[in-house]
Amino acid sequence: MEQPQFSVVVATYNACPYLQKTLQALLALEYDSYEVIVVNDGSTDGTRAYMDFLSDPRLRVAHNEKNLQTCESRNRGIALARGQFIAFTDHDCLPRPDWLQKLAAAFKNGEIGFVFGQVAYVREGYRGYFPERLVQNDQGRWPMGCNLAFRKEALEKTGGFDPEYFKFGNEDTELALRAVTQGVKYKSVPEAVVFHQAMDWSVAHLWRSARNASVWPRLKKKYPQNYLHFRPHIWGGVVIDGRDYLYILTMPILVPILLVRYWWHGKRDLKIFFAKWPLHLWLKRWFIWHEAVRNRSVMF
Repeated sequence: MEQPQFSVVVATYNACPYLQKTLQALLALEYDSYEVIVVNDGSTDGTRAYMDFLSDPRLRVAHNEKNLQTCESRNRGIALARGQFIAFTDHDCLPRPDWLQKLAAAFKNGEIGFVFGQVAYVREGYRGYFPERLVQNDQGRWPMGCNLAFRKEALEKTGGFDPEYFKFGNEDTELALRAVTQGVKYKSVPEAVVFHQAMDWSVAHLWRSARNASVWPRLKKKYPQNYLHFRPHIWGGVVIDGRDYLYILTMPILVPILLVRYWWHGKRDLKIFFAKWPLHLWLKRWFIWHEAVRNRSVMF
């Protein structure tokens, strides 16, 4: 295959049923010049056998012998990329057929170093409930790793994904802030849409989500001039997701109402419900306070 214009990097770990749908969508993109690089991060669920079975000249596969986590796997994909532009999506996402077309249009401006698009849950117009909204990015307001693309030279200048931020689920945010701090220009492209596949939420998912917000004291310390650049929900630069405090104060009234709604929608897993309300809120605040103290940053 001749040198492609786009390299699409997908890191995957033990998600073969999701990955199959993602690859079907990627290999059906309405774009002439692209390759798909899948980095199998030590999966034990049959992903290797599935990838070895596929045969498409646009598809390239790298297998990690052990699990290195998402950042290292994406960085390996970056090293393998041959395209002028490097795009990222996740193993549980479905790009719309015109995804690369929309990203490519933004890169026609030679000054643009990176672009990011919109992430919808399941389908366009679907609002969902908490925690589904955690994986949405309505109108592409925020750089998310499942719908992000860099001009290759801009990414080489900025550097790859920092594994230190993977534990916060914000390695994409840190990369974008690093790029902005280095003077790389960007553009939001809400027309470039990726759909997040429906997923089964677990207590572990919610625990990791609660921890994610605690990245902000660290980012504030590292990028004091730019940590608010993408307009996160931080009141006055110090109060992270301030509405949470209202939910906590009204919890004796709120939780029974939410429980009735949860039951009304046919959901019966009380462990998940109480992991959402109130455990998620309390854990989230504790993680934020803990990280703020560690980084000597005034945030709560």
